[in-house]
Amino acid sequence: GPSPPGRPRREDDPPAPVSAYGRSKLAGEEALRAVAGAVSGTVVRPPIVYGPGDTDFLPALLAAVRRGVLPVCGFGPRRYSLIHVDDLCRLLLAAADRGATVGPGGGSRGIYHAGDGAGHRAEDLAAAVAAVTGHRPPAAVPLPLPVAYAAARCAEAAARIRGRPSVFCRDKVRELARPAWVCGHERAARDLGFTPEAVWPAGLAEALRPVPVPVSTPVPERNQP
Repeated sequence: GPSPPGRPRREDDPPAPVSAYGRSKLAGEEALRAVAGAVSGTVVRPPIVYGPGDTDFLPALLAAVRRGVLPVCGFGPRRYSLIHVDDLCRLLLAAADRGATVGPGGGSRGIYHAGDGAGHRAEDLAAAVAAVTGHRPPAAVPLPLPVAYAAARCAEAAARIRGRPSVFCRDKVRELARPAWVCGHERAARDLGFTPEAVWPAGLAEALRPVPVPVSTPVPERNQP
């Protein structure tokens, strides 16, 4: 769920998902807890993940930079924590190797947040992408929530016609309407010795570099008898 006003979300805060996506993540944790007596498991909760191969977050920011307009759902600042995919992989390995495990009851044991602890404004994230790509920072344009929901319905309808799911949907608007999604990594630092190495915007230029498409070598046909 979103972070409480004025501070990052902590592992021992009661879960508060605001979307179907968030509820599905919580259901996964509850399923793990239900078999905790037979299967050891550790939960890692990352915020926005970016890095090479990103198909959602950075492409959306890059599109806003190229248009010169950054739509923002609702009014007031929107703040987010991030983690580079390389740092997330390091944390996952550390958690699997020596992390605490969840128990069958309640509590937050065995749960680790994976954020950088910073509350990056959406405008600053877009400005960093603009600086790396040689563009001017886009202008942030707040969208009233009714307008955002209407745009999401149109995106969903277009996705149904194309036969592909839409990243932008009403469920996503429910998340974007919240003012902050901020978390740190204090527990992971204490228990696992984890500290992010690629703190935003480090690694941004690499993440924005196009991923090369592997070229397959044709296999010669065998001679037929």
